[in-house]
Amino acid sequence: MTELKLPEELEEQAILHALGILDPENRQAFMVRLQGESDLLRQAVRAYRETTGALADAVAPVMPPSPLRERLLSRIDEQSDIQLDVTDSARVLSETPALLGESRERLSQEGGSFFSRLRSCWTASSNFLRTLVIRSVTSERVRYWKAKVALQQPTKGLTFIRASEGTWRGIAPGVMAKVLSFDPASRRATSLLRFAPGTSYAPHRHTEAEELLVLEGGCSIAGREMTVGDYHRAEAGTEHHETSTDDGCLLLVISSPQNEMLQ
Repeated sequence: MTELKLPEELEEQAILHALGILDPENRQAFMVRLQGESDLLRQAVRAYRETTGALADAVAPVMPPSPLRERLLSRIDEQSDIQLDVTDSARVLSETPALLGESRERLSQEGGSFFSRLRSCWTASSNFLRTLVIRSVTSERVRYWKAKVALQQPTKGLTFIRASEGTWRGIAPGVMAKVLSFDPASRRATSLLRFAPGTSYAPHRHTEAEELLVLEGGCSIAGREMTVGDYHRAEAGTEHHETSTDDGCLLLVISSPQNEMLQ
């Protein structure tokens, strides 16, 4: 059976995996599923990785100034006593005192140059703040990411053509057409026809049924005036001797590309 959408829990794990913060107890099971037969899961992980990679590349690395060391260590001590009121951050707060304590003790015991210790301190604090921010992401942000991935996932059987997409081609003086689709079963194409003001289309005979819907402006078909929202159908074998417009119009047309021109 073809997968259409990842379960919400699995998609959230894909986000955390791409960010590198998936819990160890879930990581192994997730990796097993990632190596399985789910193309949809692999596509989601790939898209999330590309997104997080783009965000990371957008920020240039900066070496912290030397006086920052003592201020940073002091700030870390203060953070252990602060109760942060951030949505969904309870788990992070419960881990904070131990993490900060271990980081400070490790920094005080490590040898090496001053800059080496400073870089370690900076990394520990950056990781903590990064984790705090990521885990406090709102549900709106998660929905945004899901929508972004959905745009990159295949939509088999679904066709979308934006107004800015497609190609307009001239089919008669003052008449432009943009083909949207073709149905081999009915041998009919769905197209947009744009008539410039004061133009007309040559008389023709329909090899298949033709349907028209006026989207903009107005026109005259077989002696009938039509305006926005009006619909017309011509059965196979019928003829149109007069299709014209004074002010210009836009039509949605379903017709055969094999219509017989009478002139």
